[in-house]
Amino acid sequence: MAPGAEPEPSACSPATARGVWARLPGDPCAWELRDHSSDDGLALYDLARPDIAAARGDAPSPCRAHTCVYHGALTSAGPVVLAIVPSARSGMPSDVQLGVVHDAELAFVSLWDGAGEPVVTDLTSVGPAHALAPFVCGEALALLAVERLPAGHGQTLPHRLRAREGRVDAAALDRPAGAVDRDGCTAIDLPIP
Repeated sequence: MAPGAEPEPSACSPATARGVWARLPGDPCAWELRDHSSDDGLALYDLARPDIAAARGDAPSPCRAHTCVYHGALTSAGPVVLAIVPSARSGMPSDVQLGVVHDAELAFVSLWDGAGEPVVTDLTSVGPAHALAPFVCGEALALLAVERLPAGHGQTLPHRLRAREGRVDAAALDRPAGAVDRDGCTAIDLPIP
């Protein structure tokens, strides 16, 4: 196949049976998030080229001690991976992290960092009332603050969370790359709790 040519759907490899944390539906081929090494590494593979990792990185640090649940999506801004970190005390997550790709490296950032104190419902901590959520804005990935629980309705967004909003610079996930006009943004379809 010529470099840069799109593979025919029949050229897609079958799904892998073991070591797969998530499958990302794709066109023409799906992608998989797989174990990369024995030291908590993860790798993204395009089933059009199943022997070459498109990106590699470490699992989020909380996922090294607890088994996280992973989901993913392919967007016009590139692949994204969602890691839902379980709580040791309940069935609710203790954190939600987003993985993005930059220069073949998969890196994660918390969507709950700076979101404020957790809300308690029926004696169970259900996480913060607000969080960041991934959106595609034009051709760029952005993290925008959203209300995730009814308890956040009418509350002011925490300053730290508002400061983290903006276009994602995958090379520096800890800080926003620039302001975004929400009008041109579309939420990425991921099961964000």
